[in-house]
Amino acid sequence: MAKQKKQFLLDIEPKQLYSVLKPIVSENYRTDQIIQWIYSKKVLDFEGFTNISKDIRGNLESSFTLRSFTNVIKDESILDGTVRYTFRTYDNKYIYAVCLPADNKKTVCISTQVGCPVSCKFCLSGKTKFVRNLSRGEILEEILHIENDIKERVSGILFMGMGEPMLNYKNLTSVIKTLISKKEMNIGKRHITVSSMGIIPAIKNLANEMYGVRFALSLHATDDKQRTKIIPNNFGTTISDLLNVCKYYLKKTSSRVTIEYILLKDFNDTSTDAHRLARLMKTNGLVNPSVQVNLIPYNETNSFDYKTPLQVSILNFKKILKLNGITVNIREPKGLDIGAACGQLGKK
Repeated sequence: MAKQKKQFLLDIEPKQLYSVLKPIVSENYRTDQIIQWIYSKKVLDFEGFTNISKDIRGNLESSFTLRSFTNVIKDESILDGTVRYTFRTYDNKYIYAVCLPADNKKTVCISTQVGCPVSCKFCLSGKTKFVRNLSRGEILEEILHIENDIKERVSGILFMGMGEPMLNYKNLTSVIKTLISKKEMNIGKRHITVSSMGIIPAIKNLANEMYGVRFALSLHATDDKQRTKIIPNNFGTTISDLLNVCKYYLKKTSSRVTIEYILLKDFNDTSTDAHRLARLMKTNGLVNPSVQVNLIPYNETNSFDYKTPLQVSILNFKKILKLNGITVNIREPKGLDIGAACGQLGKK
């Protein structure tokens, strides 16, 4: 695998920069300025550090790089303004991120791995063979690139792109710390959502470390045999285990929990499924104002045989959940024409 010629500065946590940069920058306040240039002002190169001496800038340039992506392809939806970014990594792999505009705000959906080891049977990301975890810096670079491109701060972060975030836990949490730090990127923890198909030890760790971000469980089924058909690599977890860890996360963090549920025609979109899901949530203490079910009508691709449910089935599923006191939302697809909707983030 190719290696970066210089050390990638975004890979280094800010608290470590004081010692790492000591040979170049002796004063801590200078390191504070560098951190501000990188994360608050989002400068693209060392020449932009205008309150740092030319000699120091030159030394930084010799030892470090501020960006790692070598090529960026940008596709914009004519339907709703959604933008899909394709990034080429230093080792010539491709990852994807999406910018979702809504109500004068911008939310970004970002990737955490090259490929995906889970390989859900309805998701294009899962058809891309898993290669490696993204580094801390690469994950942050997705966000910083988009902010530079749209020339504004993003208002929310969704760890819902390519890959399973909880299988890259160390880098995920390192990124979260930078996102919520007032001295760095200063994004409110309630505006950050981490999605997972259910890596239970990591979910518990995320709850215990009290970052306070929101959690979304990719459930997509109402019994274990049904779920195994679409998520065969489920790491031995049961639906009961998953809902129980959601209850644990909710109790520990008092943050919102979302149950993500892909609706697949004639597979998991029946009234029986809706009633079963309602019972499961009641049994596990998840009928709660802080718990929401997101119904996601399947976004069709040429790679799978699943179909989008009929509208009557979607609305009936929602109605049954609501009658059981569950907060429920039907997620509208964004970026369908550019392959940016849920389940479409993969090679076109």
